[in-house]
Amino acid sequence: MKSNNQNIEFKRNFELKTKLIEELKNLLNSNIDTKSKFEKFIKLKNNWLKIGKVPNHLVFGINNSYNHQVKVFYDYLYLDNEFKDKNLEENKKIRENIIEDALKIEKIADKLKSYRELLILIRKWNYLVGPVKAEDEDKLNLRFDSIIKNIKTNKKEYLIDREKFDKENLDTKKNILDELKELLDHLPNNKNEWIKLINIFNKLKDNFINIGPLKLKENDQLWKDFKNLNRNFIKEKNLFFRTLKKDYTLNINKQIKIINELNSYSKTKEPLDKKILIEIRNKFKSINNVPFKKNQMNWNTFNNLYQKSFEKIDSSKSNEKKLKNEITIKQKNLIDELFVDFKLENLDTTIEKWVKIGDSNSQTESIRLIKNLEQKLKELSVKDAEKIVLNVKAKIFSEKNINAEKIKLRKKIEDFEKKISQLENNLNFIKGDSNNEILSNVHSDINNYKNELKKLNKEFKMISRT
Repeated sequence: MKSNNQNIEFKRNFELKTKLIEELKNLLNSNIDTKSKFEKFIKLKNNWLKIGKVPNHLVFGINNSYNHQVKVFYDYLYLDNEFKDKNLEENKKIRENIIEDALKIEKIADKLKSYRELLILIRKWNYLVGPVKAEDEDKLNLRFDSIIKNIKTNKKEYLIDREKFDKENLDTKKNILDELKELLDHLPNNKNEWIKLINIFNKLKDNFINIGPLKLKENDQLWKDFKNLNRNFIKEKNLFFRTLKKDYTLNINKQIKIINELNSYSKTKEPLDKKILIEIRNKFKSINNVPFKKNQMNWNTFNNLYQKSFEKIDSSKSNEKKLKNEITIKQKNLIDELFVDFKLENLDTTIEKWVKIGDSNSQTESIRLIKNLEQKLKELSVKDAEKIVLNVKAKIFSEKNINAEKIKLRKKIEDFEKKISQLENNLNFIKGDSNNEILSNVHSDINNYKNELKKLNKEFKMISRT
């Protein structure tokens, strides 16, 4: 009964293959474009592989007819040289990929499984893949035939001494389980290392599975151990990535907080500080464990604000420099107006204007004004000239220059105090019968120094009121 059913199935397959060959013939003469013909051609080739066996005495003839028709169709397609070059190169890549798959299959410890997988690749090589260039065909066939030979030899050797192979495979499985245990005992704590570990673990899993079942009593226990290790690994992996997801959320929120902080700071009316901006950027960059795309998006948002803040600083500096230049020009004009026809009664008005136009951050013009004023007052022999100059300094000098002036005055005061103290000490050592002229000179010097000291203290108080 089984034999009759098989014969019916074989006959039916023969009829399907015969019909497919006719479709290939008709495809050449169809009125569709070349691209559509090629797509239909590939579909028919795939269908050929899906059709089962035919009666043995008809195999040779039906296969020859199919191969002939496939060759005729390729000859038609290759009339287009551009298509031909492209297709030959594509076919070469497909055959190279099949060889790579065959090399992996060769390493499978289960030699019977390895052979079964090989048969699938052989059918794909013979019936699905098109032609390649003549110079490539021999090289590719030689490589593939060598792998086929090795896999067949391995199968033959396995069937001769199964017990030996099973023992070797048993040891291999045990070694793989030991490696899996070692990996589980040293789990990483960052994402990149986990990704590496997953790849290593999966590779070892595949190696274990590819060995296949062993006809030994230890096999069942090995599979139980393997499943437990795999289950534990998945559990640990899921736990890590769930925790990582929480970290992601936390760190994303940190980034958003820093972006908002930068946004608020960039809108402040106060001048922006580069040091503060750099500190904010360093805080952002110190945040790790953020998904790549989200991190990139947040960084772009942050960096855009960051760059605009620096542009704002540069723009502000440019405007400030422009303003200071304008102030300097106005100060020069005031100096020229004052000294072109100097009148002391105009000095207060000039100084009032000077103060109103603001500070240029440069004391060049202020110093020029003071020098010209000192010279002019000297020329006119103006009384209390030093007091007038000091009063002007107090009004137009910057805090830095006023402090410098105070330091200079303080040093003069200290010098005179030392001189007075020294002279007063000297008086204690002068004998009563000493020359009266000497005593008179000493007392005169002390009085002069004290008068000068009084004057300096008055100047110091005056400039300190600013």
